[in-house]
Amino acid sequence: MAKEADDLGIRVLKSVFGFSQFRPYQEDIIKAICRGEDVFAVMPTGGGKSLCYQFPAVTLKGVCVVISPLLSLMKDQVDSARETGLRAATINSTTSASDYGKALGAMQRDELDLLYISPERFNSPGFTEKLLENNISFFAIDEAHCISEWGHQFRPDYLELGRIAKLFPDAPIAAFTATATDRVAADIKSRLGLRHPFEIRASFDRPNLDYTVQRKDDLNRQLLDFLKTADGQPGIIYRGTRKKVEETAEMLKKHGIAALPYHAGMTAPQRDRVQESFTYDRIQVVVATIAFGMGIDKPNVRFVIHGDLPKNIEGYYQETGRAGRDGAPARCLLLFGYQDVVLQNSFIEQYEDPRTREVTREQLKQMIRYAESDECRRKAILRYFGEEYPSENCGHCDFCRGAIKHIDATVDAQKALSAMQRTGNRFGIGHLVDILVGAKTERIRKFAHDRLPTYGVGKDKPRKYWHFLFNALVCKGAARMRPDTDYPIPQTSEAGAEILRGRGTFELIDFEPTETKRRAPKKTRVRGAKRDGVPKERGVIPDDSDLFDLLRTRRTELAAAKRMPPYRIFSDSTLLEMAERKPMTRDELLEVSGVGEYKMKRYGQDFLDVIAEYIAESPDGEDLS
Repeated sequence: MAKEADDLGIRVLKSVFGFSQFRPYQEDIIKAICRGEDVFAVMPTGGGKSLCYQFPAVTLKGVCVVISPLLSLMKDQVDSARETGLRAATINSTTSASDYGKALGAMQRDELDLLYISPERFNSPGFTEKLLENNISFFAIDEAHCISEWGHQFRPDYLELGRIAKLFPDAPIAAFTATATDRVAADIKSRLGLRHPFEIRASFDRPNLDYTVQRKDDLNRQLLDFLKTADGQPGIIYRGTRKKVEETAEMLKKHGIAALPYHAGMTAPQRDRVQESFTYDRIQVVVATIAFGMGIDKPNVRFVIHGDLPKNIEGYYQETGRAGRDGAPARCLLLFGYQDVVLQNSFIEQYEDPRTREVTREQLKQMIRYAESDECRRKAILRYFGEEYPSENCGHCDFCRGAIKHIDATVDAQKALSAMQRTGNRFGIGHLVDILVGAKTERIRKFAHDRLPTYGVGKDKPRKYWHFLFNALVCKGAARMRPDTDYPIPQTSEAGAEILRGRGTFELIDFEPTETKRRAPKKTRVRGAKRDGVPKERGVIPDDSDLFDLLRTRRTELAAAKRMPPYRIFSDSTLLEMAERKPMTRDELLEVSGVGEYKMKRYGQDFLDVIAEYIAESPDGEDLS
């Protein structure tokens, strides 16, 4: 019987969802829900959480109630579920009276697999009574960390979800989150009243993401250089303030890049239009504050760039996790400058609560340690979440590619500290840099600083290097900002005095963005795969990248005709596999991951026609070996 049940599960997985095998932990979670057990699952973004509740929603009697915090995300999830052939609906504050009635009617007639609601809707007067009148198979709580005050996105309305276990004692509760420390995890389980839950804590590793840190020395040039390697594919650029978001978006548009800003200062309709433009591939880049990304389910984001230092590792992980959700390769670039650290420290000092200052300061230190890390980036991220990466070299970060190294900057530090000392610790970094590079400014002449022994001793290096070094001295404790002035004036600390005396050393991590390092990681290409073979790596670029482009073009045409996001038809990774396998028949196309029977009926012939035409026009005809 167990074997028959397993076979049935695989058949449903393939026929409905188009996959031939489960991802790690999915099957165990599904079986636990079907056994009537509560579930608590920590799974990284892109780990396949939605399948964990959509699969049992299809196979169990009754309706699965999915509670999600974002209206725009709910709409996207419902549309995607329907496109897969699932019976799904949503009830929220934007739902019309007509659609509200249709959803309730479908639920009462047992014609609904999934009902998506917000926590606010669950708490609204009379709504739980309506749910109690129906057959609820189980509850799925998405973004479950929102119930914890220790979580990074606490939502007070989530606290009322603790009533579910009391009101619906026979309905299992499956809680999902992408990130949760042990403290947050314990809080989630307690507040939801989970009953001896089946627990999964999946690896936080995202093996398809490539992590790189570069010194931020000319942000606009660095962004433009990176985008030249992006081949027009979609991505997100995060900036620290609304003003920076607007400036960067405008700069990109002036250089011919389809980009729009997104931040909390915009109206809700404006933000919705930006999300829609990005979702439907009308623009390539969204430049955003950290608020962007949670409300969409766009799987084919190919890069995430942080133009400013994130405030903490958890936020950085969440934001980079919005890249490559389809499993295909994606890049994450952090442009790091010590000036960002100095600025954030000044903000931290403005917090009145000492505990808040202490926690925020420690989070910033963790972020700096990551940026300066002299080990694998992946190891550093996973260790934050209490996980050890098993290999010595991940092969997908700048450190493991040998792109960074330690440099002894002691002599340069002594030059900079000497300039500070000899000018009485009374001048800002800009003027100190002028002294070191031998600038001929009126201010230097006014104070006779051109007669100092340190005048011009640093002219062998660019100004940007010295700005970087001065900020590094402050961040590493060799200098500190004077507390008696509002102007940022560095002064030598005790540690800096020791360096000046030759009793201490000063090191920098060298991640200078040279031309070599600015190039994109090499695209992996698979050669020699048979038509009935399996690609050697999920999401690799096939030899026939022209065919992949043709398939993407056809997908865009179909999506435009149906007014839906292109990825909802087939993901990039599914098209990549089509281009690799080159299926010629319905049965062969059904073997491609992501192609189920419902989508086969709706779109299969369109893509088979593209492949057949490509092969017919190929110089080698049908010789695909």
